[in-house]
Order: sequence, then structure tokens, then C-alpha cells
Amino acid sequence: MLLSVSLSWPALLLGLGLCTTPSVVLAQAVAADSATASRPVAAASYQAANPYQPTLRQLALPALLLGVAALGTEKVDVLETDEAVQAEVLEHFPRFQTSLDDYLRHVPAAATLGLSLAGVKGRHGTLNQGVIFFLAYTINNTLTSNLKNLTRVERPYGNDFSSFPSQHTSAAFAAATFMHHEYGGRSVWYSVGGYAVATATGAIRVLGNKHWASDVLAGAGVGILSTELAYWAYPLVHRLLLRGLQERAMVAPLYSNGALGLMVSVPLR
Repeated sequence: MLLSVSLSWPALLLGLGLCTTPSVVLAQAVAADSATASRPVAAASYQAANPYQPTLRQLALPALLLGVAALGTEKVDVLETDEAVQAEVLEHFPRFQTSLDDYLRHVPAAATLGLSLAGVKGRHGTLNQGVIFFLAYTINNTLTSNLKNLTRVERPYGNDFSSFPSQHTSAAFAAATFMHHEYGGRSVWYSVGGYAVATATGAIRVLGNKHWASDVLAGAGVGILSTELAYWAYPLVHRLLLRGLQERAMVAPLYSNGALGLMVSVPLR
């Protein structure tokens, strides 16, 4: 099955990258052996890690990002940063165009699952990583889509009212937080790399005049929060769905129509 503050845009985007990259990465226990796509996933890889409980510190960052973003939107406009940032962007990068952000947002998640399939041990085995990523992806899409419908913020270039928050940025930061949880304990550079790619994704959305700075800040907050919630919900999902699979499942990465996913095959008996 298939499963009025005067801030320059460079300073704002650099600040986003610095505040979302963890300053301290705690050592994490290396969990079950990683599975490869060519063999069944071992039963040990289904073992749930110790129940994850998000700390106030981990939830404070996405809450702060969402709060600052809300204050910067045109509907609230307490900080008055969106138009100032966009004016500088249009002045310095009037013809900026690229589709790189369409691919960058998937890089941290693809790298995480790729490392696991290559045998680099992370916090969870490959199948469990796939389940956690699916949870994070689903939560992120649900939160982002509903916020877009509720806020109805017009994009900088006009034409539609689905600007807040940035879907590309939320997906990128959800994936970066996923990589941080799985491999940040092995090396801080996994976390730095993941969040750097996510920050670049958000910067490109602003430079391309597709999003306001507040959209990107909100996207970062939603993305981080989505993955934290996914790790919190994972033990329950594990107990309900994965206990009976044992050694029958096979897992492989899947990329279709610009979307990254994981294919899980379970033979029926």
C-alpha cells in the first residue's frame, strides 16, 4: 500500500536562519538498524523509541515565529515590516526568478531517508522515519492550508489570496526539523545543513516576490511545529498501526509529480 520597524530583508532572513538553527544539539540514542529498499524491514525497526514529549523550549520557537509573523501581516501591521522588506527586494532584485525552491523544500527529508536507506543509523529505523515524515507532512499541509483559507492574505504580486503562510517554507522547515531529530545527534552539521536549506527556500520565496516576509516566518513556525507534533503523536500511531507488520513490510523512497514520499509494500496473507 502507498502509504514601524526598519529592517532590511537580508537581516530579517539571516535572523530567521540563526534563530531556527539549534544552538545546542543534545546527544540522541541511535535506534534500530536501518532498512534498505531491497530487503524486508527488521522487526526491531518497528520498536518505538521512548515517548517523545515536546518541551516548552521546543514549542516556544514556532510560537514566537508565528506571533512575530502575525504582527507583521498587512491585516495587523503592527511591525510594518512586510512592505519595507518587499520594497528593498524589488529595488535590488527586480528580475529575480528561479524554480529552485520547488526542489529545495524536499532536500532535507530526501537526505534523511536517503541516509537511512544507505545504512546510516538515525534515531529511528527507515520505516518508522517514513511514518514520522508522513505524519509531519500531513499535519503541516493541514495547518498551512487551513491558515491560508482563514487569513486570506493577498500575495505581493496580487492575483490570489493564499499568501499566509508560505507552503514551500513550512514544508522545508518541517523536513529540516525531521532531519534535526533523526541525525542532529550524530553531528550538528546535519541540523545546520537542513535548516540552511529551509532558510534558503524561504528567502527565495521572498526574493521571487511570491511571499511577504511574514509569510515565510509563519511558514517556518508551522513547519517546525508540525514535526514536533508528529514526533509526539508517533508512539500512538506506532501502537495502532505498526505492531502487526513485523517482518513483512518493504520500504522505498517515492518521488512523483514533484512530491516526495515513501512507498510501503505489505504482502497480504
